Amino acid sequence: HQAYEADYISWMSSGAHDPQAFDMQGYVARYFLINGRSFPDTLADNGAPWLPNQPYSSLVHIHVKSASDPYPALVRYVGMGTQDFSFHPHGNDSLLIGRDGRALENASGADLSTYKFSLPIGPGQTWDATFDWKDDNNYSTTNPIPVTLPQTANLVVGPYWSGSPYLGDSGALPVGGEGYSQCGEYYHIAHNHALQQMTSWGGIVLSGHATYTRIDPPAPNSCPQQ
Repeated sequence: HQAYEADYISWMSSGAHDPQAFDMQGYVARYFLINGRSFPDTLADNGAPWLPNQPYSSLVHIHVKSASDPYPALVRYVGMGTQDFSFHPHGNDSLLIGRDGRALENASGADLSTYKFSLPIGPGQTWDATFDWKDDNNYSTTNPIPVTLPQTANLVVGPYWSGSPYLGDSGALPVGGEGYSQCGEYYHIAHNHALQQMTSWGGIVLSGHATYTRIDPPAPNSCPQQ
């Protein structure tokens, strides 16, 4: 038995636009959902009021691995529907420890857990995977990364950029920057490697199987309480 910092479930599914009866041989999914949500709603909090019928977020929220916080997150992926989904959390390989509700071990109880770059989630299948994030190089303002960063004017920054490359640190944002970072946390995207399954009907890119992993700096920090 292993302890976990937190555990999450991701129901991977797809759907058609009109739920009327039809011939499954002609089934073509138009929408790809995690816990009934498509990106960016996958990032919204549990119980988001505008999603009354899809109460569960798929944002995996962990702390950097440290002596005081050594445990990984546990994520159970559940394949729903008729298609295979190739899901990949960026930033680290996932350690697969269970399949279809059973620990990955042989008849004598030897550990068969294995690291995977992408998780092949089949119809009706579950995978149990652990995920952690280690700051191997301990980069910080006093131990800077060994490259010269471009000037802010030469950067295109995302909405969760803190203004600093260092975990737990914040800096100046360009004019018009959205600044959704709360405490200098990191975000890694996690998405389906079948890119058409990241896209909803009509070709709206990044509107299907995608979410983030959020990594908070070690405590004490200024992050809101989980």
